Amino acid sequence: MIGIRYRGLFDNLTSKYFPMKKTATTILLALLSILAIQAQNLDLSKMEKKEGFIDFYLEPDKGKIYLEIDQLENEFLYVNSLTAGVGSNDLGLDRGQLGNTRIVEFRKTGNKLFLVHKNYDFRAYSDNSYEVKSVNDAFAESVLWGFEIVQKDGDKLLVDATNFYMQDAHGVADRLSQARQGTYRTDASRSGLYEPTTKNFPQNTEVEATITLTGKASGGMIRSVTPSPDAVTVRMRHSFIQLPDENYEPREFDPRAGYGSISYMDFTTAISDPIVKKFISRHRLVKINPGAELSEVEEPIVYYLDRGTPEPVASALIEGGNWWNQAFEAAGFKDAFRVELAPEGMDLMDVRYNVIQWVHRSTRGWSYGSSVRDPRTGEILKGHVSLGSLRVRQDYLIAQGLLQPFENGNEGDPKLLELALARLRQLSAHEIGHTIGLAHSYATSANGRTSVMDYPYPVITQSADGELDLSDSYDDKIGDWDKWAIKYGYGYPAEDESEEEFLEKTLEQTYEAGHEFITDSDSRDRSGVHPRSHLWDNGASAPEELNRMLALRANKLKSFGLNSIPDGTPEALIEEVLVPLYMMHRYQVEATSKLLGGMDFTYKVKGDNQSRHQWVSNAEQQKALDALLNTISPEHLEVPASILALIPPRPFGYGRNRETFVSRMGPIFDPIAPAESVVDLTLGLMMETGRVNRIYLQKLQDSNLMGLEDYLQKVSDQLFASNLEEGPQGEIKLMTESKFVDGLINLSKDSGASQTVRALARFHLNQLKNQDVPSQQPLQAHREYLMEKIEAYLSLPEELTPQSPLKIPDGAPIGSDIMSCDYDY
Repeated sequence: MIGIRYRGLFDNLTSKYFPMKKTATTILLALLSILAIQAQNLDLSKMEKKEGFIDFYLEPDKGKIYLEIDQLENEFLYVNSLTAGVGSNDLGLDRGQLGNTRIVEFRKTGNKLFLVHKNYDFRAYSDNSYEVKSVNDAFAESVLWGFEIVQKDGDKLLVDATNFYMQDAHGVADRLSQARQGTYRTDASRSGLYEPTTKNFPQNTEVEATITLTGKASGGMIRSVTPSPDAVTVRMRHSFIQLPDENYEPREFDPRAGYGSISYMDFTTAISDPIVKKFISRHRLVKINPGAELSEVEEPIVYYLDRGTPEPVASALIEGGNWWNQAFEAAGFKDAFRVELAPEGMDLMDVRYNVIQWVHRSTRGWSYGSSVRDPRTGEILKGHVSLGSLRVRQDYLIAQGLLQPFENGNEGDPKLLELALARLRQLSAHEIGHTIGLAHSYATSANGRTSVMDYPYPVITQSADGELDLSDSYDDKIGDWDKWAIKYGYGYPAEDESEEEFLEKTLEQTYEAGHEFITDSDSRDRSGVHPRSHLWDNGASAPEELNRMLALRANKLKSFGLNSIPDGTPEALIEEVLVPLYMMHRYQVEATSKLLGGMDFTYKVKGDNQSRHQWVSNAEQQKALDALLNTISPEHLEVPASILALIPPRPFGYGRNRETFVSRMGPIFDPIAPAESVVDLTLGLMMETGRVNRIYLQKLQDSNLMGLEDYLQKVSDQLFASNLEEGPQGEIKLMTESKFVDGLINLSKDSGASQTVRALARFHLNQLKNQDVPSQQPLQAHREYLMEKIEAYLSLPEELTPQSPLKIPDGAPIGSDIMSCDYDY
């Protein structure tokens, strides 16, 4: 304020007493202005020009890049991606990971050029320009970057884009912060252009940069994969892509068809029609002869496999991926799809190529199928599959525990590798399926494995004498559901039928053939209700398959021994092989639990030929309850003494990890912890709030169905009625009783439970509190403790906190819930 107030006085004094100073200042400013103008006149002849979709100039000595923009307000696609990643499944920052896809354009404002992200979520298709403008102005756009124009040459504008490419466009710092791994930000002094893959092509411009983020590492995950965790260096790709022509025909989305979609609001829609428009995601596939039942195509869909994939994995992935040609041929396309090894030198991140990348991480994790799509229409421009290299080892480990192949030292049974490769074939087909538009279809494993878009658990059978058969572990072809889905998404109507008639007829024929489609939203939730749509399950009847698996598991646990690990392996590491065998029924337990208070339903549309929703029958619910109670009986939970005798304390250099059981016994293997993990799993699903609410409500709607009182009583009768066995089974029984009481306490105070459900849970606690106490020890002490615990809770509920469940060893994929086999809906 002082400077402003006395500025006039200071100028007068300067002019009066120091006239030459003001003149010199003016001259100096003019000279600086001239020099600045001259500095803007860049000598482009000394730079390396890359011509293509958007021309750019490289100034390697200064690490600069300049874009030459000659078309303003011309839309194109902007995609960012992570070409060199972090390597942790839990962090989800993989090599080859696609980022956001946006429609953008350049707009000039004064001496700036804005890169504007257009808002295609809200549209107006109208000849009335005022109507279009009213919608455009109603919703925000996003200016992604402001470039300063450094030089003009006619209609060509040159901008310094160096800082744009040095940004953390993929949001690595945000992801590390969310995962509590530390606070990071881009360090410009350690970042720069990566010239080997900075290229230009007629339809796409690719610029890559090495980006270093610095900060203070605070988490174990980032420390485990970064040599100096305070400096995380990755590479990021920026792709500017020409939009495809307007010859693509969008196809309407239908919830019964099994496709991902795009959606937007069209404000020019008639009031009588839905304002939200939905179209499926799919590749462009054009028949050379549209009228032919089977025709070759103008341009086949080709996927290229990462040359870094080792054998025999590469051959298995190519074989499984090529199954999709069966589906396209069934839909009328000849030789329309293929997978082959990428040519030497191919840039897998180039938007022109559909690719399958073999991705390494420090821990096993999910694979996923992503895509670059035109946000206007849903057309898939690039399919990009990322396959985690370590997950195949889990199938190998499952087979290792079942077959125990190392009787002769280190010579393993070839069936182990055969099982792993069979899974890879199915995995390749599954993830490619996402990139050609398909969603998960989880009900197909109950219908004879009719889709590769399900999550399969290996089908392992045993003969009467206990001999295992792994020959049919995974399917070896595309499924019938997949063929119908491809017909819906890519097929051509006959000459005498409309597209609408063709699509509806295709769906009716699909469901007449006995198929059904249920996807993630109704399959992943622990409170799920569908009796057949599950993950990692098998069999038409979930409880029957669970009982079959329990019998197989019991048989293999009896014979489990040191032949499950090679010679030279620390014996304590037999636990890593034991875990997937002991927990092999975990997914079938979850599948079976969905029948309790379950509902059979479809994505029915008015007038179609699908059945209406109905509660799962009482007989099926009772069968499911019996199977679940069977999983927590002490005889199925005890780790055989023969196995305990084989597991010494963990050796030096091999501590406990996420793949082993928790131990309450220090360095010693805890024989009760595996049982507790299963009890926590089963009772947690049986006492899940939504499930218990439904069990209570279903009997009000149908008196023939099981009610909550009967449900809780049946569980109590099994858990509390039997005598206390000697040895570990007795301790397992006490632990299970205590877990059930904790479940009732949690339910009675759960705000998500209905008032009546909470009341019935408290009533049942009172019944348990008032039961007779046996004189047998330690059962008497245990029951008296439970009664005191119940009394303490009923008197002061806020003072009592039930015991937390044990951390169960990692399961899917078959690892982490941070990511999943993912794709864009």
